Amino acid sequence: MSVRPYSSKLRFFLAATVLAVTPFTLAAQAASGAARWADSARVALDRAVIRGSAPQIAAARGIAERALLAFPDDALLLHYQGVALWREAQLVRARGTRESATNSQAMMERAIGILQRSDAAIPMPETKVVIASAYGTLAGGGMRAAMRNGPRANAAEDEAKTMAPNNPRVLLVSGISAFFKPAAFGGGKDKARAAITRAIAAFANDRPTAPMPSWGHAEAYAWLGQLEAEAGNKTAARSAYQRALELEPEYNWVRQVLLPALDRPR
Repeated sequence: MSVRPYSSKLRFFLAATVLAVTPFTLAAQAASGAARWADSARVALDRAVIRGSAPQIAAARGIAERALLAFPDDALLLHYQGVALWREAQLVRARGTRESATNSQAMMERAIGILQRSDAAIPMPETKVVIASAYGTLAGGGMRAAMRNGPRANAAEDEAKTMAPNNPRVLLVSGISAFFKPAAFGGGKDKARAAITRAIAAFANDRPTAPMPSWGHAEAYAWLGQLEAEAGNKTAARSAYQRALELEPEYNWVRQVLLPALDRPR
């Protein structure tokens, strides 16, 4: 990673702040500083995902990367750096070209490495399930890739479910995985619906405190809407999409892609 031109100013500011406090508060100062940067990355990333903006997702990743110059092993900063790369890779892959598939694979592999560093520092269910999702995407690259990465995806997802079986983000990502995974390999639309329905119920009592992950509520309704649309239930799909927009009025994927798709002839 190249050092930004102003990173030395950031280091000087952080060092000056640390020197201004007593030795007994140095650890607390460092921890709270990392947490503030992590929360800034979290908020920026969540907004960027809702807006569907790849440049804004990259900018959110940049916040985490700059802070990691001062706090190189912070689990949450690594988490948000890795999650941002995972989100970027998804948008790149959606372009549907051979070049975008190659670029997306490289980004997914890098995201996995970063997230594994975060997991080694402080295991979190969201980290494990995003690792599972990234491996699952890589498993779609052919028979050899499926044999290598499919078991890794399953193992990481199982770890996330064991750690937090009612975590709504774990349930949501598991449901999205099942949406794309053939029934013969443990997926299928019925399993996707069951997991996403459980995720929506779990979000009702989801109260994570900053800077912990809090994304996914509106996204769960976006995926429920797609399940309803595939089943031919346009009214239910529209209702789910409208609920997603109530939660996130800027949700461009729902407003600009999913809702208009309901009105197009199949």
